[in-house]
Amino acid sequence: MTTLITGAAGFVGLNVAEQLCDRGERVVVFDPSPPPAEALLAFQTKPGHVAVAIGDASVGRDLDAAIEAHAVDRVIHAAAITADLAREQRMARAIFTVNVLGTVEVLEAALRHRIKRVVHVSTGSVFGEAGNHSESLDERTSAAQPVSLYGISKFAAERTALRYRHTRGLDLTVVRLGMVFGRWEYETGVRDTLSMALQLVRLAERGGRAVIHTHAGDDWIYSVDVARGLVAVLDRHDLPEPLYHLSAGERWSIAAWCRLLQERFPRFEYAFADHLADCTVKRNAAGRRSPMSMTRLRRDAGYASHFTLHRAFDDYMTWRDAQRPFVEATSI
Repeated sequence: MTTLITGAAGFVGLNVAEQLCDRGERVVVFDPSPPPAEALLAFQTKPGHVAVAIGDASVGRDLDAAIEAHAVDRVIHAAAITADLAREQRMARAIFTVNVLGTVEVLEAALRHRIKRVVHVSTGSVFGEAGNHSESLDERTSAAQPVSLYGISKFAAERTALRYRHTRGLDLTVVRLGMVFGRWEYETGVRDTLSMALQLVRLAERGGRAVIHTHAGDDWIYSVDVARGLVAVLDRHDLPEPLYHLSAGERWSIAAWCRLLQERFPRFEYAFADHLADCTVKRNAAGRRSPMSMTRLRRDAGYASHFTLHRAFDDYMTWRDAQRPFVEATSI
């Protein structure tokens, strides 16, 4: 079985590739840029096999070449531009070209090559401000009201994917992710805001001080659990729902994360503020999105998150120590 992952040089794609390699499968990492050399080196020690295909998900001939060259059976479509406001103002057309038209090209390529299974990766950002006012976000009943061009384009992409499932017979499932952090996260050039968890880790390692908004988002999920969830969906052809949420299913305490960092890096200091202008970490947003319900994915795929906040912290610190060349090469 060979799985092609679009956007695979990004950290979600790298985590999925690593998990599939752990199972001894063949993976094609498809991206306009090559993955970090440290990741490829780490994957070579695993029982699976990784091939690199340089290409653009919005260019059909690039997809055709990769699928044909590697006899691809399955696709995880994770390619996206995760844009902040500054990029919105500069590159609106590029955001929609990659996020929406790229999705169309991937779906058309899947049809041309009779791909057996497609998982389309979406985001909780489709909820916009509507995602801040309920106890839990449900796949069917919670309204999607995206605000940013990233959220708007990703919502258009997921609805397009679901339309292809309904009208073109694609074996396809959409998965919306919570706020992901963890292994292999770095600046890719198409993801404008690093996770708060990584921003805080970098500050702590330097002995810096963080000021965080009182209502900063806390719908976190560890990247290894995201990979586990996406692979669980990829493996199931009989899932009854077209769309699933993938997150921790509960709020994680940013204060607890900071306390763990302070215990490990005693020179690190942190505080909370009520105004974004006073903050030094993730100053672009203050909304605390409601947790995304995990009821459906647990019921239909038997999935349960493995990493609590404390377990994720321990694993992430151990991983960063083991991958020090990557950490140092990608830190700023």
